Amino acid sequence: MRSKDSMRRFIHDPYFEKGHWIFKIRQTIVTILAWIVLLVPVYWTFSATVFITKSFKGTIWSVNQGRDMFYSFARFLGGAFIVLFIITLSFTFYNNYYTKHHVKKHAIYDENRLLERREAIKDFYTQEFGERSIRRNQIRYYSVNPQQNFDVGAIHKIYEKFEAKK
Repeated sequence: MRSKDSMRRFIHDPYFEKGHWIFKIRQTIVTILAWIVLLVPVYWTFSATVFITKSFKGTIWSVNQGRDMFYSFARFLGGAFIVLFIITLSFTFYNNYYTKHHVKKHAIYDENRLLERREAIKDFYTQEFGERSIRRNQIRYYSVNPQQNFDVGAIHKIYEKFEAKK
């Protein structure tokens, strides 16, 4: 039940809530009009070009000019799609080749320093929370005392202290 209360705080849509009938009617009418505005030109164009037959009467274009324009645009956009597909494929293959053969494959960090820092933090965790094998394998629930909370920047201080010892 608690999750429903928290969802009510973050999600608010009057269309799907109880009441708000004027809002729902207005939104439904606007949605239907938007679909009509979208579909009428699409139907009009396709009925006069793609779906036209000899027996089809009432075409919007009495001459072939509109039909020719539609098919020329279709050819142009089809060709553009093919060219863009080929260019995209070529660039993808080139980028993969370049990444595989020319990009340096070395670490951009000091790996020895990372391993040393990892050991230092392991020592700190063991000191604060007990042995690692016990922490990982035997304990299923652990409550952290307020004294065991880390200070802001505690990990950074551990790293600085460890590196100062070297």
